[in-house]
Amino acid sequence: MAFQRSYGRLQSSPHWRTLEEFAADSTKLELAFGLRVTSTAREDIRQICKYLGLNFRCLGQGLQKKIVALKLDALRERKRAEEVTAAAPKHVGGFYRGVLALLGPGHAVKVNALFVQEYVGEKAWSLGEGPAPGEPAAKRPRQGDAGGGDSDSEDVEALLGRYVTITKESIDDIEADDI
Repeated sequence: MAFQRSYGRLQSSPHWRTLEEFAADSTKLELAFGLRVTSTAREDIRQICKYLGLNFRCLGQGLQKKIVALKLDALRERKRAEEVTAAAPKHVGGFYRGVLALLGPGHAVKVNALFVQEYVGEKAWSLGEGPAPGEPAAKRPRQGDAGGGDSDSEDVEALLGRYVTITKESIDDIEADDI
């Protein structure tokens, strides 16, 4: 390990823009750097990865050493979603695959994370540091609300009319598409 680089030095590194684009691109889950990367450049890459919230792995030894930037949370969530859909009822797997197909590969990381969090009930780390599943979100008191009104009834009224009833025919259509 070398000394801590300054933020300006990290930004002037030739790898900064590559890693920044990789972090923003939700379709890529790993980025490999070739064998031509020096030990100084690997240290720059390590520190940039830490700054951008990416994971990294060094592989090999000596002259054959290379570094790979990873999005481990997204990789774990994709694998977990695939495991669960394989064991889940057919309509759950069909819904999951349908949402992935509808939203496209650009939103696959978010779909996997939401599926793991909402259906499986596990923490999806790629969504950020919010409350874990099953934990109530902390509510702030309303500004200027002196009385203790029933906010649950207001929430229910706001949600009325937003949900659509699913008919047996629409479920049969989804199952027919999976076959």
